Amino acid sequence: MLNQLWAALKEGTAPKGLRCLNTHRIVIHPDYNELLKDIELDSIPAILHSIREETISTDANQEKNVVKRIEISYGGQTHAFYLKLFRNSHFKIIWTRAFRGSLFGRSMLRKEYENLEKLAKCRLRSPELVAYGDHRFAGGVINSFIITKEIPQAMGVDYLANEWLGQQTDEDRKKKTDELVREAARVVRKMHDHGFEHHDLFLRNMMVSEQNMSKLYVMDAPRGYFWPQVIMRKRRAFDLATLDSAATQSFSRSQRMRFMHLYLGCSRLTDEDKQLVRKVLTISEPMRERQLKRLERSIAVDENGKPESSQQPGVAS
Repeated sequence: MLNQLWAALKEGTAPKGLRCLNTHRIVIHPDYNELLKDIELDSIPAILHSIREETISTDANQEKNVVKRIEISYGGQTHAFYLKLFRNSHFKIIWTRAFRGSLFGRSMLRKEYENLEKLAKCRLRSPELVAYGDHRFAGGVINSFIITKEIPQAMGVDYLANEWLGQQTDEDRKKKTDELVREAARVVRKMHDHGFEHHDLFLRNMMVSEQNMSKLYVMDAPRGYFWPQVIMRKRRAFDLATLDSAATQSFSRSQRMRFMHLYLGCSRLTDEDKQLVRKVLTISEPMRERQLKRLERSIAVDENGKPESSQQPGVAS
């Protein structure tokens, strides 16, 4: 009976007699309503049954979580999207993630969609939103997805800083690095000024489009939260620490300090600023080894010599 139930849930449905416990919620951006309807990607079963996707990445800790690229010819144009699909394959998993949206509150991908929507309203670059959906059974999330439009010629900052910049001439590398540090400081400061704590702001969760450092995108923000400024000032250290945790691999100490000066908007650090820097280093140090190892994996190349994570966001950790 349990196997039969999970076989049905895997397809987005439920056995007869239990369908009253099965619910679907889908939100589609108005600009994409007609397109998704015409290509039959406007329902949970359609998303699960789709064969158009090319798998980009999977979550090593949960094989059911995947990111897929969808390329569609429509209206005489080719459109590329990214579908992130999360699946809970056992009730035990739902229970262990109960307070992370699998049972109570918003699902992770619904939170990501709504956070990115708010960031866009703050005039911060983030992936263009297409749709998100949740499939729940008896209140527990079974399947959830988010679809975003592909960022043109996107490159993860982790790959950009550790590989791509090293392939440039000395003059270009210095110029591009300075531009990247400056833009990252501006974007993070603006994000925090709007009261948003990303809470997962690693290098891999920022992307540059068309090799233009001024086109810096923030993504993968399901854990983010908007705070009043008085609280945000106390919480900003964590975002700064996550950025710094793997930055030692590709940025010098002076470049990292340059980022802090730009972020704080000062030429000299005050005692309060120095206290913030010490707090950032204290938080980042314990996570540094793990993030550097993850960085090594993230900039690995596939069999075609293409960086595995240099194009679009993967599964949120």
